[in-house]
Amino acid sequence: MYKRKGPGDYIWIFPLIGVICITIALLTPTASYNSMGISWSWWMWDFSLLTYVGYPPITFFEIELDFIIISIITTSATLLNIVNLSILTSKTKKKGFDTKNFGLMSTFSALLSMGVMIYYAVAISLAFIDGLLIEGVTFPPGFHFWLEFSPSFGMVLPFISAIVLFVGIGLFRKYSKHRGDYIAFGSSNVPRNDIVPSKTDVATRYNPPSTAMKILNYCPECGNKVLRADTKFCTNCGFKF
Repeated sequence: MYKRKGPGDYIWIFPLIGVICITIALLTPTASYNSMGISWSWWMWDFSLLTYVGYPPITFFEIELDFIIISIITTSATLLNIVNLSILTSKTKKKGFDTKNFGLMSTFSALLSMGVMIYYAVAISLAFIDGLLIEGVTFPPGFHFWLEFSPSFGMVLPFISAIVLFVGIGLFRKYSKHRGDYIAFGSSNVPRNDIVPSKTDVATRYNPPSTAMKILNYCPECGNKVLRADTKFCTNCGFKF
């Protein structure tokens, strides 16, 4: 019999969106500057693209130690986040995770997404505060990076990823609570209460066997086998009969 899918069967989409956002953030600039024919873009992994109108573009990696440390920490944390969310997406799609595991891994990725970009924003600003000379451009002492450069997709998308993950956590908990907190998400090993005679059984003096009853019906919502005649809710999806 066909088993109808519920909303919880698609919860893996949330970590998938998260990993897509963070991957794009890794590949796109975190900060950009456009003014008076000058365009300058920075990536979190210390790559820069500088263009002047009428001149070929200049690409380079800033070799200052401050920038190298920032890029290593930010890029490593972002790659770790991508791996974590990829595993979470795969496991959740296969329905092998319960509420606790999904919540922990999603929360970890959400906090890591926001934390690493907050660190990047503060660290890159401090790297410029003492003044620098980069590719012939002088940044005087006291230069405020984020007053001149604007956050780009590489900075914004990790925060969007975090929001999506928190929404996924909320919906997953709601779905799991609807089914019963003790039920592992997607698990076929659903614990059931011992079978006891119903009121109808007592009235008709029928004593059901001690072993599991034969199938009496199917849940119209998910197609799960209903083993007790007096069951009011499906033990698989929580559907009220």
